[in-house]
Amino acid sequence: MPPKAQPKAYVLPLKTHKLTVFLSASLSDKISTVKQDALSALKAPVLHAPSPHAEFAMSVDGSADPTVPKVTSVKDFELCRAVKERGRPTGKYELLDDNMQVRSCLTNWETLYVRFRDSDGDLLPVQATIAPLLDEQEEE
Repeated sequence: MPPKAQPKAYVLPLKTHKLTVFLSASLSDKISTVKQDALSALKAPVLHAPSPHAEFAMSVDGSADPTVPKVTSVKDFELCRAVKERGRPTGKYELLDDNMQVRSCLTNWETLYVRFRDSDGDLLPVQATIAPLLDEQEEE
């Protein structure tokens, strides 16, 4: 069989809080272009619309559901990726340089994370909820 052709564009899941957005990026795009696409997604009106079913909502993990901070420009956040050892995430995140090309620092379907800036311009830690692969009932 001939080798599999490389994709012309990558699909990049972007995670923050309990939100996942799927971005697409050409291999020659710079991270700054991906960041502009992320800004567009984070500014979408649907993100801050009230839930029509709020009275039925229930926190699964017992914690308050933190809202995604509002952003106005690409200076309000940074994109990063998880640092992995032996294919497993370490809980640490590496900031992505805006001038790097997608092909040189990311792989197809690699998850990106958002680090927002506080009012002083300091980076806040990544807040992302990763859904479990198995239901709790199946584990028993």
